[in-house]
Amino acid sequence: MRCLVEQQLLLQVSEGLSDHIKLLHDPLNGVGVTTMTGPLSTFALPDLVTRLVSRLPEGETVTGLHAVRLLKVSAPGELAPEVQEPVVSLILQGEKRLLIGHEVLQYRAGDTYVSALDLPTRIDILNCSRKEPYLAVSLRPDLALLADLVEPSEAPVAAPGHRAFAVHAADAELLDAYRRLLLVIDRPSDINVLGPLIEREILFRLLQSPQGPVLRRIAVGDGQDDGVARAIRLIRTRYTEPILAEDLADAARMSLPTFYRRFKAETGMSPLQYRTRLRLYEARSRLLLAPGPIASLAFSLGYESASQFSREYTREFGGPPARDMERLRTRLSPDRLG
Repeated sequence: MRCLVEQQLLLQVSEGLSDHIKLLHDPLNGVGVTTMTGPLSTFALPDLVTRLVSRLPEGETVTGLHAVRLLKVSAPGELAPEVQEPVVSLILQGEKRLLIGHEVLQYRAGDTYVSALDLPTRIDILNCSRKEPYLAVSLRPDLALLADLVEPSEAPVAAPGHRAFAVHAADAELLDAYRRLLLVIDRPSDINVLGPLIEREILFRLLQSPQGPVLRRIAVGDGQDDGVARAIRLIRTRYTEPILAEDLADAARMSLPTFYRRFKAETGMSPLQYRTRLRLYEARSRLLLAPGPIASLAFSLGYESASQFSREYTREFGGPPARDMERLRTRLSPDRLG
């Protein structure tokens, strides 16, 4: 990859790309869909992407910078659902779809995603193959670094009750910073010195972008502005137990009606739906790793009956546990990566 240093950055961002973000609403099911329009070829780092594709193994790769990860996926389909912690990411090649609550975000190469809360998320990788796999880079924001950058960036905080996640097209300066980050990752002699500097630049440029208000709340959230995050921490530590809505509102330091409205506006789901997804995502992970009796699993996650668990599982994943596991294992089978 060293020869890439002397290559000119190949960026042809088509005019108006950052303006073409649409929020669609499905009147049948109330799902909001954020899609990025414009040709997929408008983002171009072809030589760098080609080299990364040839060298990276399938799945997630931990880099020499502890906050930076690379993801390569060679077959389209759904990944295991997860609770995504605050993150910023850039798609280098391919396309993906996220389901967060009732909102769908579909975006592609050259687009960035930013989230400021722990969010139960379902992920679909689209239109990829072994020849042209999906490839993305993600960065876990450093809170101390963000706090240091917030004042000079002068980015406003997202207003209370707005979504705590966003997708937007990256501009040329941000793409160039990511390019340099990917190059330095491959150089052990440079990474400890240059890596943190480039990481700082990426966060700085994001703070100045339309996604800045979302990112800024990670660093400056306090009092009522951080109430939803406090409630989420309580749900995550007690998701297998009964939790009163009043307890969550108290943790958030809000009245019950205000808390409910703010939580749903920022996460895309109600507190109960959030807890349910935590339970179901954990159930799916356990079944995939070590299949066992459904009743025992249901009770361990706080359900009062196996039938209630199966109904909610089917509603979330489109089929009962046994059928869903068969489908998921087929999806993860190595012979599907061709």
